[in-house]
Amino acid sequence: MALQSVVNTKLAFGVPGSFYDDSPRRVAPYAVESGAVGKAFTLSASNPGRAVVGGDGAFGGIAVNGKEYIINGLSASMAFKSGDIAQLATMGHIVVVCDNSVSVGNVCYFKEADGTLHAAATGQTIDGYTEIPGSKFVFVAGTNAGDPVVLELN
Repeated sequence: MALQSVVNTKLAFGVPGSFYDDSPRRVAPYAVESGAVGKAFTLSASNPGRAVVGGDGAFGGIAVNGKEYIINGLSASMAFKSGDIAQLATMGHIVVVCDNSVSVGNVCYFKEADGTLHAAATGQTIDGYTEIPGSKFVFVAGTNAGDPVVLELN
């Protein structure tokens, strides 16, 4: 048995799609066809009870509470199956991951193709991304893409 040669330099921090604290929050259920916990969804224009991952409609929220969904199959997954009811948050402090590095005070954008989150300065025009109104990153645990961060939605 070999001796330990690597020590973790960071403490474990949050699960994407979980709430960071007990601050006020607003969550609503919507039927989805695909997507995953921690992704952004927009509301379907043709069916108000349905949400679409990414999309170009009105912002519906970020899928949260990953520990409350059924597991289909034997492997762990944060992905939704067609017809699942997702809980979408439009207010609160949520642990998320972004596809780029994040700084405190950045606002959040979502990729219209797949709901992936992205951080940038407010008011920018980024091809393929839409700004989430009332969003702001308030806590950053690391500086790399994929590190967990806390997103405030108002």
